[in-house]
Amino acid sequence: VGRPQLPKRRAQEHIAPQLRDSPSPRSDNDQVVGHDPNLMAAFQRGIGLAQAQDAREPTPREHRAGAPHDGQGHGG
Repeated sequence: VGRPQLPKRRAQEHIAPQLRDSPSPRSDNDQVVGHDPNLMAAFQRGIGLAQAQDAREPTPREHRAGAPHDGQGHGG
């Protein structure tokens, strides 16, 4: 007794009909709204500046590893 054949998969069958068709090609002068090509560069520059500033600032004595503790707590 042979097994019944498995159903054949059809590409993008589960997608809404409006989304099945490929999008219309954009012209060369179209730009994505809200896209700023310099955004990541500015972000990386800001991170680099912050890291450089952190490296220059001395660590407070209380927060250094191995610093002696005077036994006094914070506050009253």
